[in-house]
Amino acid sequence: MKPIWFGPEDRPLFGWLHVPQDGRARGGVVLCPTMGIEAVSAHLTVRLLADRLAEAGLVALRFNYDGTGDSTGRQEDPERTAAWLRSIRQAVDFVRGLGLGRLGVVGLRVGATLSAEAFGSGPATIDDLVLWDPCASGRTFLREQSVLWSVALGTKSHDDGAIETPGLVYDKETVEQLSAVAIADQDGLLAERVLLLMRSGRKGDRRMNERLDMPNVERMAISGQEDLVDVLPHATVMPDATIEAIVDWLANHPNAEPMVEIDVEAAGRSLAIVGTASDGVCIDERPVTLGPKSLFGMVTTRHGAEEEMGAPGVPGASQNTVGAGTALPTIFFFNAGEIDHVGPARLWVTLARRWAEAGFRVIRFDLVGVGDSPMAKDQLPHVVYSPEALDDILDVLRAASPGDPSNAVLVGLCSGAYHAVEGAIAGKTRGLIAVNPSLTFKPPEVSSKAPPELQSGTLDTRRQASAATKGWARALPAHEKLGPFVEGLPGPAWWIINRIAVESPPARTLTKVIDAGVNLFVLAGDHEAHLLKRGEGRTMRRLRQNRKFRMDVIPDLEHSLFEWRGRLEATELLTEHVFSCYGAATPEA
Repeated sequence: MKPIWFGPEDRPLFGWLHVPQDGRARGGVVLCPTMGIEAVSAHLTVRLLADRLAEAGLVALRFNYDGTGDSTGRQEDPERTAAWLRSIRQAVDFVRGLGLGRLGVVGLRVGATLSAEAFGSGPATIDDLVLWDPCASGRTFLREQSVLWSVALGTKSHDDGAIETPGLVYDKETVEQLSAVAIADQDGLLAERVLLLMRSGRKGDRRMNERLDMPNVERMAISGQEDLVDVLPHATVMPDATIEAIVDWLANHPNAEPMVEIDVEAAGRSLAIVGTASDGVCIDERPVTLGPKSLFGMVTTRHGAEEEMGAPGVPGASQNTVGAGTALPTIFFFNAGEIDHVGPARLWVTLARRWAEAGFRVIRFDLVGVGDSPMAKDQLPHVVYSPEALDDILDVLRAASPGDPSNAVLVGLCSGAYHAVEGAIAGKTRGLIAVNPSLTFKPPEVSSKAPPELQSGTLDTRRQASAATKGWARALPAHEKLGPFVEGLPGPAWWIINRIAVESPPARTLTKVIDAGVNLFVLAGDHEAHLLKRGEGRTMRRLRQNRKFRMDVIPDLEHSLFEWRGRLEATELLTEHVFSCYGAATPEA
């Protein structure tokens, strides 16, 4: 699994090349993902599919469309639909350039819709095409996603014709152009052979079915799709049978090509220019591995930042200084739950590139088993609060800045904010930015709802920021049943509960951060702020008197920052804090 940049130098795309271990393959496959919250839910499944294809002797490329994920560009750029279609063709051209013989494309949901558009006119230019639970049209996809979002948040349509979906806002131009993309409108063969995977019990769109009623199209019913893309990311269930069906169909073609040696080292590029600062300096990004577990990270710096920190492959800090010769800190972005290193609605990418313009070295990374970091041996999926992650955080700090691991600012959302809090306390870092921090969860080792193999009955001693109930309280027979009742108790009752039954109430955890000498900025919505302050009014008043503490509350802030208005306000507050507190070299936006 090799991270690469490919495509044009002035607009590179980011992807992962999955190659058979012996370096020989008999074909290549391009994986075209879906978008928005569906892409978050399906990330691990697509990664596993790529691994299985490589095991079957095929090279697989999964990638981010222009303006999405780690690729260059912005959601606000014009001609989005054309750019996404161009991204698919560039990915296919890249894999074709490897000289592997048969070439296949797998499109998931709206990725299938776009793939059909990209190759639907004229004679077949690809050998195999898998349409995996395809949206009949871009209009169908937008309608489904906007309804989902309106039900979840009660959001309304934008007055300017834009459509908001979880994590994305499609402007009027994109809505019109994407809505015009429909599988039924393609008049070519699409590919030499096509596999159509439809949900069991669903007939699908009539016009699409009529269009795909061709001799070269094989239709197959699949199950489990609802548990892949119709649920929130933490509830995703991997469709193993569907993955195996795709691998079998692509790998066992009757006219299989002979094996070809692959020059993996020469494939793709290791560095890309992703932007230009106001002073004309280019902004570079490169993938790196961090710590003994080889966690995946993406480093963003101004071009020319010296590799002086002693960590191979990790660009060093800028020479810009603030105050009395204090070097600018390295800023680390933590993944939030199943949301990988690109952050909620790609916010970490946006901030990393903006803050790098100001001279900061920024690293966004995935904890073990999440996003694009390796899975630990025998690791269970979706274990968000693993105690082993606490060691990984310190390993990342040491690997990225061995000269001074503490000269760091840790940034996280929800569970990522919890991990950042733990890292800041243990590493005594220079700063911490906690957005809607999750400090009241039940760690898996003391949660009856966690898999049995994770339960020990005792809170891990490495945890310093968990508000789990104490052992004697967990031992009460009615502990689980009392939970909902206790949650509704008023503040004075929580003052008592915090002192006799809670390991570390959130407000006292924030005090631990300040006591460690860390500059702390908490950005929260109303509900999250209430949980942090509950029963600890006096503690919070003392914190507000400390110059190292700042807490801003955004009314009605959606927890995961997938809602665009709250995300925009959070972006400006976070940027203002970083530039004013840590001394940006070029603070202009």
